[in-house]
Amino acid sequence: MREKVVSDSDLSPGARVLDMACGTGSQRIAFAKYGFSVVGVDLSPDMLARAKKKIRKGYDVTFLCQDASSIPYADSHFDLATVSFGLHDMPEGIGVAVLREMRRVTKPDGKIVIVDYDVPQNSLPAFLSHAVAKTWESKYYDRFLEVGLQHYLGEAELSAQEKENFIFANIQKVICTNRKRA
Repeated sequence: MREKVVSDSDLSPGARVLDMACGTGSQRIAFAKYGFSVVGVDLSPDMLARAKKKIRKGYDVTFLCQDASSIPYADSHFDLATVSFGLHDMPEGIGVAVLREMRRVTKPDGKIVIVDYDVPQNSLPAFLSHAVAKTWESKYYDRFLEVGLQHYLGEAELSAQEKENFIFANIQKVICTNRKRA
């Protein structure tokens, strides 16, 4: 799925990519190995330490250990911003603030890509997949599914242009185009 996010992003060589709530850096590495300049932001020093061990020499990667809702980059700095499996681990207000920050630092007509859980469909495999995920996910997981990603997007003044589901439709990849004015 990480590689699919990169291939679906349609970026030019040298593009600048922001990976919010990057954790151990799997998505960031997927972008970096294609030559993109990547900034990964995470609040956890432990996660970033693990990410740094995974980075190969020659990759253009920067790490920031801080709150993703306010980062030290100018408006419209990045060509693409992504958050993978991070929003469901945040309180709703923080998740919306992170999406707003992604919108602020992404260029007009740049892409904002979100990969996260979706409401389980009415099938036994979907129900079982959801039940398993629920055993290890954060206390914010249920609220995220209750209100849905579309609610978060609306609060951040974003709208999905593309949506694709994976793994019994319990995982969604949403691509938004930043419609802000330059």
